[in-house]
Amino acid sequence: MKRREFLEKSGLLLAGLGTSNVLHPSILKALTIAPAAESTFYDAEHVVILMQENRSFDHAFGAMKGVRGFLDQRTFIKPDGHSAFFQKGDSGKYAAPARLDLRNTKSTWMSSLPHSWSDQQKALNKGKYDQWLQAKASGNKDYKDIPLTLGYYNREDLPFYYQLADAFTIFDQYFCSSLTGTTPNRLFHWSGTIREQKNGKVKANVYNENIDYDKNHQARWKSFPEILEENTISWKIYQNEISLPKGMSGEQEAWLSNFTDNPIEWFSKFNVKFSRGYYQNIPNIISYLKKEIEKNPKQKERFETLIAELEEDKIKYHPDNFAKLSPTEKNLHEKAFTTNINDPDYWNLEEGQDENGDKLVVPKGDVLFQFRKDVEDKKLPLVSWLVAPEHFSDHPGSPWYGAWYISEVLNILTKDPETWKKTIFIINYDENDGYFDHVLPFAPPMNPSQLVDFDGKEGVEYVSINQEYMASPNIKDKEKIEGTVGLGYRVPMIIASPWTRGGFVNSEVSDHTSVLQFLEKFIQKKFNKNVTVDNISDWRRAICGDLTSSFNSSNVKIPQIDYLNQKDYAKTINSAKNKPVPNLKWYSENELNNNLLEIQERGLKPSNPLPYNYHVNFGSGKISMINVKERAVPLLIYDRTQFNNDNFHFSYALYSKQELSHAVKPGKYDMEVFGPNGFYRHFKGEDDPQLEISLNNISSKNQLELLIKKNKKESADIRLDLENGYEKKKTEITLTMIQEKIIIDLNKMKGWYDIKLVSGKNSWHFAGRIESGKPTVSDPHWA
Repeated sequence: MKRREFLEKSGLLLAGLGTSNVLHPSILKALTIAPAAESTFYDAEHVVILMQENRSFDHAFGAMKGVRGFLDQRTFIKPDGHSAFFQKGDSGKYAAPARLDLRNTKSTWMSSLPHSWSDQQKALNKGKYDQWLQAKASGNKDYKDIPLTLGYYNREDLPFYYQLADAFTIFDQYFCSSLTGTTPNRLFHWSGTIREQKNGKVKANVYNENIDYDKNHQARWKSFPEILEENTISWKIYQNEISLPKGMSGEQEAWLSNFTDNPIEWFSKFNVKFSRGYYQNIPNIISYLKKEIEKNPKQKERFETLIAELEEDKIKYHPDNFAKLSPTEKNLHEKAFTTNINDPDYWNLEEGQDENGDKLVVPKGDVLFQFRKDVEDKKLPLVSWLVAPEHFSDHPGSPWYGAWYISEVLNILTKDPETWKKTIFIINYDENDGYFDHVLPFAPPMNPSQLVDFDGKEGVEYVSINQEYMASPNIKDKEKIEGTVGLGYRVPMIIASPWTRGGFVNSEVSDHTSVLQFLEKFIQKKFNKNVTVDNISDWRRAICGDLTSSFNSSNVKIPQIDYLNQKDYAKTINSAKNKPVPNLKWYSENELNNNLLEIQERGLKPSNPLPYNYHVNFGSGKISMINVKERAVPLLIYDRTQFNNDNFHFSYALYSKQELSHAVKPGKYDMEVFGPNGFYRHFKGEDDPQLEISLNNISSKNQLELLIKKNKKESADIRLDLENGYEKKKTEITLTMIQEKIIIDLNKMKGWYDIKLVSGKNSWHFAGRIESGKPTVSDPHWA
């Protein structure tokens, strides 16, 4: 692509960044190409996957209508009595979600926030969720007192992304896989794990630096591309250039290399060091390291070890030795490191100007050259991964140029409508960076009923000081921070395809391994080949969906979105460099109120049916949990009377058709239960409430059965208040008989319920959505 063409296209795209009532042509074209009649997503012939960088769901989409964002009424209340949205700083002041304003501040040029295992765990704070400001303060001294973690963008800032979500299907219960930074999450995405074995005895690679190019840090477990190759399923990983040092300058790497976002470079079986250019660059690397020894004598031993390995590389990775690899080894290497080497300008940059006349350096070549060529030549494989350069990755360390990259991928895939009719395009983000998200991440079992062997296969989902590998002297102190590996915080996820049109929201719990589970199911159905990823833990496979609930029939009505007004141009992101930093306000405690959260668009989205049917009730001194269906359900239980102790937070996995219970201590109780898609229970009161109240689904009729039962046959009449939160209606009930059954019809609310009962000092709060198997809408509270 010529510089002028790039500037024109990016200028048009970035013009849309200030205009929310227009539709970008790449989205319009993809949206208007109808799928083949009677086709399903199993008729697709191409799955294209693009994992971008470091944005939380709230940060990017919390202000979008119809998703679980800032208007969420099921937000966790922290121990200080305030919503998780209101985080307390060390000064005693509070911060609330605040718009960063892409155009009028320099927010997109202020780099990233802390995002590693240590600070991700600190923000979670063992489930108290109250250390985000402390854990995620900017490392830049000029910004450290700005509560950037709570910063968000809205439709005016990111209309391309909002339009994409309005046209296709967005996920609002999609979590990154681990409470870590980039590399571990990308390892989950490509291999289903961060451990060499499926048990807790071996090291959990929770830090980026745990996996790298040197032989002692390479990944040696099986990745999904290997499984595809074994089963003769076509695949490729496309990037302009890999990150293995070949002599690029820093500016070249930012625009042209893959930003170390292809973790397959670190898997030993792919022999990345045979890549063209590395062997020739070894003398330069050795020379550089020798100079570093002179500057940093304390690092002499480490640098000399690296030099020794480079000397070994000169022998092992001599170009003549590539011919000695087996055909499978050659295929793995060539497909994993598909670059734009056939574009003569793929390493070149050229200088231009933005609309303000400021310098703008851009790639001279086409960063999608080989992908474009394979699509045009009808050689696109079944599974393709795209890995963008840093400046197109949406990483906070770079501006939001990723919108151009995504739009260009859409242009390539829709150039021939017949190609798009057979394509599924998955866009997700590896981790949240340091940006806040309000939804508590689900965790593997930690409760009295589901005991865990931390060294066994269940232990793969935990980091515990008691695990066998922790005894190694090579384990650093920061690696001894305990916690569950995942799930991580919510991140954006969109599937664009002919079968995900309609502006739906999907609210099934999923994570990066869900993409692998989707490919497993898709390939099994299409080719009758078993490509199961054994690395995925039993818990993760049980509670994370396979994305198939997001696909609709081929006759779904497409949404009405305004067409592009090409006269509406605006300045580019480049000019925002010179804008002021965002002025994010601090609040005193008495200033906090829910009006501060009226920053999300009002309105609903069509919502996919979900595979859930389970009941959670309280009575006889315990919380009972019953799963009626096969799909496992993750639940979080909080004992709010125990926040001053360690025993306040319990995570459960309610497996296929399983029944479990959680004992509640006698006396005063205050128990909350959180589940998928806004499922919520709150049981509060004194010992012996005289009543047992249960709520059960009648899914086939879109009804609830509310059963109110006296604990003693001879007890006097009992008065209750019943409040319906959606209908804003209160009803007084007098229980004269031993029990009373009330049927609540939910057809008007499309399956949603918000029911609270109060009797004296005792209360029962039930909220959620029952699943009828048919499409419905997102939470009516957001209308």
